[in-house]
Amino acid sequence: MKSFLFRPGPAIIITAAFIGPGSLTVCATAGVDFGYELLWAILLSCLITIFFQNTVAHISFRSKQGLIELFNNKLSNSIFKFFFVGWILITIFIGNSAFEAGNISGAYIGLKNLIDLSSFNISESIKFYTYIFIALIIISLIWKENNRLLKNILLIAVLLMSISFLFAAFLTSPNILELIKGFLIPKWSPEKWGTIVALLGTTIVPYNLFLHAALVKKDLDKLQISYLRRDTIISVCMGGIISSAIVVAASGANINQISSINDLGDSLKNLYGESSQVLVSIGIFAAGISSAITAPIAAGFVVEESFIKYSKSKLLKKATTIFIVTIGLLFSVLDYNPIELIKSAQIANGLLLPGVALFICILCFPKKNDSRMIKIRFTGLLLLFIFFIILSLKFLI
Repeated sequence: MKSFLFRPGPAIIITAAFIGPGSLTVCATAGVDFGYELLWAILLSCLITIFFQNTVAHISFRSKQGLIELFNNKLSNSIFKFFFVGWILITIFIGNSAFEAGNISGAYIGLKNLIDLSSFNISESIKFYTYIFIALIIISLIWKENNRLLKNILLIAVLLMSISFLFAAFLTSPNILELIKGFLIPKWSPEKWGTIVALLGTTIVPYNLFLHAALVKKDLDKLQISYLRRDTIISVCMGGIISSAIVVAASGANINQISSINDLGDSLKNLYGESSQVLVSIGIFAAGISSAITAPIAAGFVVEESFIKYSKSKLLKKATTIFIVTIGLLFSVLDYNPIELIKSAQIANGLLLPGVALFICILCFPKKNDSRMIKIRFTGLLLLFIFFIILSLKFLI
């Protein structure tokens, strides 16, 4: 019986990472603009994410190394390594800083909405301290480096998001036949390409590959391949359910245009009452706080692996996490609206996927005596590389 029970593993942290305020906004935009027509893109992105995350978990488990660590050990060309690792570091710093601003702002918006629905309001005088309080919670959780505590906290966050947005979707009384068509019959046209790429980029997040591998390496003595596979499938499917529920809720909310996920809560409140806004606000807060925890952790692991041969690598890791949280806090306090920047970063994620697929291909390049499964996995990575190239060209041209 115990084998069928779900214990949160490394992949629940991955799900908590890719379901953030930015991804909620992209999914809500897809629902507002195209109804159920892009649900197939969410299904496709989840299937690819499961394949990618399972692949990197398997690589880390077998090699007992993180991705950058393995990459540095596998390649002899120092110039190529320098530029490739440098490119990864730059994109991780810029991307995660942008995401962190949206994550902290999202956590604040969700918390403020919940408090505003009560008899107490967050005034401008204590707004700054609320942001500081959220940032301190994030830093304290990261600083402890307690994987079990993080997994449990993030599992609760993912469950809260699932319940909140599923109820919100249920309130709109979706057409089941149209839902099935949306998942199984792909529809695309020139005006949809940007949203399709954003949906892929918000689910198949490059930094999550490095994060997953690092988490597996950290808990090697407690893990098995079969458990890692099940953990990834269940966790990513939970993320897909959340994303799909947001699309469904947004398509039934009678919104003409959406600038942030908060618009969805306001519209649902007008249509279905205050309880619907409570549900969405809980989801926004959970999405913001969970992604705000994972983004700095991912950046920290990448920096640590990049400088693993240096004695101060762990110090650099901690400094990186604080830096990412501080930059996110700064943009949030200055009332900088990060949603457009996040949406652009997610499209950029989608356009970076060919390079990520190539990176994983290099790490998985099979030898003559490797098993058939390893060769099949490598073939799948090559096909994805070609698919991402075609998708990127289609979007850019």
